[in-house]
Amino acid sequence: MTVPSPVPLPQPASDPRPLAVLGATGRTGRRVVEYALAAGRPVRALARRAADLDDLSAPPLAVVEGDATDPAAVRRLLDGAGPVISALGGGTTADPGTTRSEGVRRVAEALAALGRPAERLLVVAGGGILDAEPGNPAAGLRQDRPAFPAVFRRVSEEHRRAWEAVRDTGLAWTMVCTGDIVPGARTGRYRHLPDVMPEGGRRIAVEDLADFLLAELDAGRYVRRRVGLAE
Repeated sequence: MTVPSPVPLPQPASDPRPLAVLGATGRTGRRVVEYALAAGRPVRALARRAADLDDLSAPPLAVVEGDATDPAAVRRLLDGAGPVISALGGGTTADPGTTRSEGVRRVAEALAALGRPAERLLVVAGGGILDAEPGNPAAGLRQDRPAFPAVFRRVSEEHRRAWEAVRDTGLAWTMVCTGDIVPGARTGRYRHLPDVMPEGGRRIAVEDLADFLLAELDAGRYVRRRVGLAE
């Protein structure tokens, strides 16, 4: 399925609350912030060092300084914000750490504490947590197949933990699952399918990933589902 997404993306008139972004200083998160601001959408961004977003720090951007694994920092970010996008990364393929899954878990906890247990949440994840076979969940996940590259197994397990952190909540979550995230251009054209990777899908431009995140935030085509995204 290939669809153009609107450029720029309008702020829904029914929800004027700021978009909350975790991982805002990373490749994907920064693009999300830039594109949202360009579309006139107010943003609240979490950053370990607020100065890293100084070049963007004019209204309607508010930067909350803190760590995504700190419950107090995440609550400060979300208090007064609206829907959430997590573009958290960190670590290496050999040692991916737990920032992705812990950050998403802190988001779920904070939203519940704030009385918003059904809030919209999009999470960037790897394609290993998609189904191995279309229409056959019993076949397991891509990461469980012998052909799945061993170098990505640990980081894929961290993506699985992030999925598990939201899967059984009442949040209106979407796991946006990709292959390699590469430099490119914002074309607004890409393929996406529920629960599986589009055939031959191996990569997505970071610019188009950010575009899709903002488009799906408003469209809600994959609520409480994984979605495979590829060029």
